[in-house]
Amino acid sequence: MRDGIRATQALHRPAPDVRTRRLLTEIGQTLCTVNPGQTMREVTRLAYAGHTAGRRYGLGTLQAAATTGLLLRHMPRLDSPPTDITRAEYGLRLIAQARS
Repeated sequence: MRDGIRATQALHRPAPDVRTRRLLTEIGQTLCTVNPGQTMREVTRLAYAGHTAGRRYGLGTLQAAATTGLLLRHMPRLDSPPTDITRAEYGLRLIAQARS
């Protein structure tokens, strides 16, 4: 049932705004260049979203927290079901999503 709810939520998710698209592209490009052959993990997704937002708006700020939430909303989860995807493959997906 939870998977059905997530699928429905994904269908009704608004497109990312321009700022979020830029940050998704930035994260995607980094994943494609830094250890691109390693397996992408959920913890890495969470870390990149928080780190990117914190670097842009300051660690612990309300703007960084809000931006982290926006990024995570548009970055596909990796833990359900578990996937064997490389960082580069995931990065390319983020870049493609940011362009669409």
